Amino acid sequence: MEESGVAVREKNDEISLLADELIQLSVKCSLVVPNEKRTLICSIWTKKAYNPESFKAQMKSLWKTKRKFEIQLVGQNLFLIVFDLEDDLEAIMEGRPWLFRKCLVLFNRLTKPMERNQIRLYSSPF
Repeated sequence: MEESGVAVREKNDEISLLADELIQLSVKCSLVVPNEKRTLICSIWTKKAYNPESFKAQMKSLWKTKRKFEIQLVGQNLFLIVFDLEDDLEAIMEGRPWLFRKCLVLFNRLTKPMERNQIRLYSSPF
């Protein structure tokens, strides 16, 4: 599947029925792959539920960029942000810390394909 120039590849998805007949979805492998554009991987440091569309709208209104950027949901509390300009990406990185509903927004560059379960976002410079 490819959206906004960023490919997310799913392999070996498996659905199994438990003994008590609850359905469990187990994703064995999912690869997040950046393309030639400048890409950030992003998460919000919270356990509270929130609307991803609300996050996208707030960031698009806060971040004043020279060119457009796209925010794509690629997992639970995991987003890819794809920029047309390197300067825009750098401005967002230099403007840290960013907050969404009083929660820290964590992000890092995505320069190579990564397994979704290997992505660790745990710090942000102040």
